Amino acid sequence: MRRAILLALPLVACIQTTGGAIVDFPVAAAGRSDLTQGKPLEFISDNGGWHVVLTKVILHVGAIYLDQAEPVSGAGATPCILPGTYIAQMTTGMNVDLLSPEPQRFTALGHGTTGQALVGQLWLTGTSDINATDDVTKILVVEGTADRAGDVRPFSGTITIGSNRQVATSGAAGAAPICKERIVTVNTLVPVRTTGGLLVRIDAQKLFTNVDWSALKPFSDTYGFQDAPNKDQPSTNLYQNLHAGSAAGSPYSFTWTDGP
Repeated sequence: MRRAILLALPLVACIQTTGGAIVDFPVAAAGRSDLTQGKPLEFISDNGGWHVVLTKVILHVGAIYLDQAEPVSGAGATPCILPGTYIAQMTTGMNVDLLSPEPQRFTALGHGTTGQALVGQLWLTGTSDINATDDVTKILVVEGTADRAGDVRPFSGTITIGSNRQVATSGAAGAAPICKERIVTVNTLVPVRTTGGLLVRIDAQKLFTNVDWSALKPFSDTYGFQDAPNKDQPSTNLYQNLHAGSAAGSPYSFTWTDGP
């Protein structure tokens, strides 16, 4: 199989032959399986006991990759390419409704070779160049209400990952490149088979872990998460949770199914 280098084709990592069969397969994404289609997600927050009702949570996934090796500090051709072998990819983006339990198919098929992946990657980008400074794509859009003891706070928020995140990724010596802000690496154990397909589930509730709703900024008659680094605790936590790729706190899970 042809190898493609990230620097030359920014949304294609290094897919290599592994001795397995070459496969094309369906890829889908969805919210939690216990959700009810058409209804909001309600929960009590872990920070302060707020009653939270999510009425809109949309995540833009630009690409998905599977790799046979776990990340090793200092390894890789660039900080954004994993060591080892990428065995599968899907490079056509889509907005995913995280309040729907139903698998939402990407319009393109995934492509790769059969084998076992130890890592999944979600590329949160709307640009064909993962290293581009500017990207106005709405990566995450949220709406809902949070209430506690009569204090009702309707809220909304949008996250983009472009020049607004360049403060933390300035390109100065030793600074993390912007591509690191756009790639979520998830520890997983998922096979690529000749039948079935890949399903990625994303738990919208975990995006709000440790959010201090009492610190949410008021904007006119509503409250909002801010789309910039280090503005307030709620906005910082929402952005960090979007990038949580491992352990129980991660919103993301990869499974191989009979056909998503």
